[in-house]
Amino acid sequence: MSERARPVYKRIIEEGWLKARLQEFFESMLRTAGFHKVDVVKTPIREVVTIYADRPGIAIGKGGKRIKEITETMKREFGFKNPYLRIEKVEEPFLSAQIVANYIARRILKGERHRRVAFAALRRVMMAGAEGVEIRIAGKFGKRAREDRFRAGVIYRCGGDYLENVEYAVRNILLPQGSMGIRVRIAKPGIRPPGRPYIREEEIEKILAEMSSKEEVEEEEQEEVSEEVEEVAEDEGGGTEESE
Repeated sequence: MSERARPVYKRIIEEGWLKARLQEFFESMLRTAGFHKVDVVKTPIREVVTIYADRPGIAIGKGGKRIKEITETMKREFGFKNPYLRIEKVEEPFLSAQIVANYIARRILKGERHRRVAFAALRRVMMAGAEGVEIRIAGKFGKRAREDRFRAGVIYRCGGDYLENVEYAVRNILLPQGSMGIRVRIAKPGIRPPGRPYIREEEIEKILAEMSSKEEVEEEEQEEVSEEVEEVAEDEGGGTEESE
């Protein structure tokens, strides 16, 4: 069956499944490089794979060795015929839920206390300009298992705001006392929360420009009227002198 003859829903499911597998593969391969996400665009000539990472140099490897290994693995395990890999740097890493989750996991594995790490990540995410952040760490702390939550700002739970403006990431790590789960939600910056008034700067500038133009027209009209009044006064004054 050709690509066009297949049902649309099958193509959507296959593309989503492939992207999920690639996301898991690159997350394990490029964890030290600060992996964020991967995008795949298929063309008639080749498959263009764009990898977003915090440290592109580590992702490329010395002399491009790591990229070559990843290319061969993609051909062998994912069925890519002619993949072309591009590495893009993440401008603000602490606005990526995946990078923040890996950051927390890496510091906990080094032996730092989870509360200290979570508060440090919380501050850095809010300093990066996020509207809100939630960090949930669940596992065995001491003798009891529990879940600690850390929040700041506004976090959406459902609806279009959640689907469009919130990034979500999960990371599981293994400690001597057992497994620990890390969940991170980050609300992207520059969004308008529901119920908050929004001021359109361009509309204000437009109104101010119209007001200034009206004031200029009124000033010109007043000047013309005052000139006419002066001319009439001069004419009247000249007529009275002649009559005397």
